[in-house]
Amino acid sequence: MKPIVIAKVTGYVSLLMLYTPASMAMTYEAAEHLCFGMGFFLASVITGLIFCYLSRHFHKKYQKMLLRVKLAKNNSKIAEQAMQSLAQEQQDSQDLLEERVQERTLELNIALQELESANQELERKNVLDELTGLHNRRHYDQKILAEYRRSRRNLTPLSLVLIDIDHFKLVNDNYGHLAGDQCLIWLAKHIKQSLKRSADIAFRYGGEEFCLILPNTEVEGALLMAEQLRLLLNEQVFIFQEIEIALTISCGTCTYQQEVDVGPEQIFSGADKALYQAKHNGRNQTQQYILTE
Repeated sequence: MKPIVIAKVTGYVSLLMLYTPASMAMTYEAAEHLCFGMGFFLASVITGLIFCYLSRHFHKKYQKMLLRVKLAKNNSKIAEQAMQSLAQEQQDSQDLLEERVQERTLELNIALQELESANQELERKNVLDELTGLHNRRHYDQKILAEYRRSRRNLTPLSLVLIDIDHFKLVNDNYGHLAGDQCLIWLAKHIKQSLKRSADIAFRYGGEEFCLILPNTEVEGALLMAEQLRLLLNEQVFIFQEIEIALTISCGTCTYQQEVDVGPEQIFSGADKALYQAKHNGRNQTQQYILTE
C-alpha cells in the first residue's frame, strides 16, 4: 500500500475518533486535506515513538554489550595478572628449590670431603706407626706379599733389610722411656732420608726393630744400602735434653731371587737370621743371609 493512502486512512480514522462532528461538517476536499495532515502527523508521531523505543532499546543493548566487553576486559586483565602472579610464584618456587638444591649439594660435598678426609686419616692410622711416622707391621704384611708376587711375576729380585738398635734397653733404663721414644723417632728420620727410590718402603716392625722392603734390588744393593745407613748413624750423635747418646745399629739382609719353595716368611726369616748373626758377632755391623734351593 502507498504511503499517501496510508496517511489518508490514518487521518480519517483519527478525525472520526477525535472530532466526528467537525469532520462531518467539512467538505470532502477539506476533509481529505485534513485527513492527510492528521495521518502524516500521526505517522510522524508513531514513527518518532518507534524510533525512540528502538533507539532506547538498542542503546540499552549497546550499554549491556559495552558492560560485557568491559567485564570481559577486566576478567582478562585479572586472569592475566593471575597468570603473571602464578608464573612469578612458580619462578620464585623454582629459584627457591634450586637454591635449596645447591645448598644441599654443597652440604653433601662438604660432608663427602669430611668423610673422605676421615677415611684418609683412618687409613693413614691403619698403615702408619703413630710414633715414628713409618709404615706399621700391618702394612708390612700386606706390602711384602704384594711385592713378592710382583717379583715372581716380573722375575726380579726382592731384598729385605732388618735393622735393630744396639743396646736399646740401656737407653730406656738410663734415660727413661721418653728418651727411648725420641731415639726411635730420630732413627726413623734417618731411615726415611736413606731411601733413594719411591718403591723402597720403611716399616717399624716392632719395638726397636725396623724393616726395609727393597723391590728389584740385588744382594749387593741391599747390603750397600744397609751399610751406608749403619755408617751414617755411627757418625751421628743422638741428643736428648742436651745429653749426647751414642747409638749404633745392626742390620741383616736377605734377597729373594726366584728360589723354589721360598715365600715372604722365608725371606723375613733369612733377614732375621742375618740380624741375629750381626748381634752375635758384636753388633754395629751388617750381615747377609743367602737363600738356597
